[in-house]
Amino acid sequence: MRATTAILQKIFTRQFYVQNTGFFLVLFYLLFGVVNSSSLISYHYSLMLGFLGNKGFLLLVLLLWTAYLLKCTGFVLKVMQTQGYEFLYATMGSMEKKKRRKIWFLIHTGIYMPVLIYAAIAASVAVQKGWMLSAGIVIVFNVAMCVWPLALYERKLAQPDVLFFTGQLQRWINRHFTKPPVLFFLYELLTQFPRRLFSTKLFSAAVLWITFYLMRSGEYFELRGLEIGVMLSVLLHLQIILHHRAFDDTWLNFMDNLPISMFRHYSRLMGVYAILYLPEIIMIAVNARTLATAAGLVMVFALAFSLLVLFRCLLFYPKINPEIQVRYVLLISFVVLFMVLGRYEWPAIILLQIAAAVIFFRKYRSYEPYIE
Repeated sequence: MRATTAILQKIFTRQFYVQNTGFFLVLFYLLFGVVNSSSLISYHYSLMLGFLGNKGFLLLVLLLWTAYLLKCTGFVLKVMQTQGYEFLYATMGSMEKKKRRKIWFLIHTGIYMPVLIYAAIAASVAVQKGWMLSAGIVIVFNVAMCVWPLALYERKLAQPDVLFFTGQLQRWINRHFTKPPVLFFLYELLTQFPRRLFSTKLFSAAVLWITFYLMRSGEYFELRGLEIGVMLSVLLHLQIILHHRAFDDTWLNFMDNLPISMFRHYSRLMGVYAILYLPEIIMIAVNARTLATAAGLVMVFALAFSLLVLFRCLLFYPKINPEIQVRYVLLISFVVLFMVLGRYEWPAIILLQIAAAVIFFRKYRSYEPYIE
């Protein structure tokens, strides 16, 4: 029992945190990196008092926790329907229902744990202040968030072919739309992993919104501040970039045997990330059109695009796993950050594009998926 539980927790819990490393880095920065260490406790204490004492603010916090819960639940369901994990149905299905529910509970709470810890501290603060209604809402809400997803996991176990609304959406798109190669991966995200795509874009938009809010509260608009916000937004896409490599390895190997030039392959890669980052580009253009010049906005877009393409090209080194990729990504990001602060944005963009092109044209034909 313990061995089975440990293996399943490794499959779900550890994999969740590895795949969402970029998300947690940005979340850690927003919660702890923007505040002086000496005032960190008072900052979070004031934040808790703010949403515990204001019902509208509390509702917003509950919605954010719900969004994270959907991300957690969606991850578990997607793992169960991912190719290579079919053994989970036989393994979990052969257990007694009571033991299986206990394992589901351990897996789910392990993924949902960051919210549980923060909510427990907030509830204790509410009790200390005598705000029993707020404490009760926080406790009941999080207990419910730890219980009702278990029914979804049981339903998925009993009905493996159920894809919820994405199955109907996928069939409708297949009937009415013929995809060009540049949309293969984006179609996969839209139909098979909509929650992953939506959550990434939601948090990316939140980072950009906070960036604009902080910049507008100052005395003047600083383009470098926007560029730093864009870099954080790009880091949130690391999970999707890793998914892109897995998708290419699984479904697009046949394209290497087609009479297609390397330039067209590289153009397809750049097109994927140009379209993928289009929502952020529109958001930046709308909010900064009166604050920055057209040349400045083009530079911001080029920086984000260059980082995305290079981070994807790094994965053409087959031994780079998610943990190693994070190291290289952070190293590159720090170098680019100092170049941005020194106002060397265009040299940084050129170097990023050259590095991406060199890696792609040297490694694409010789790349083979690495199996440990």
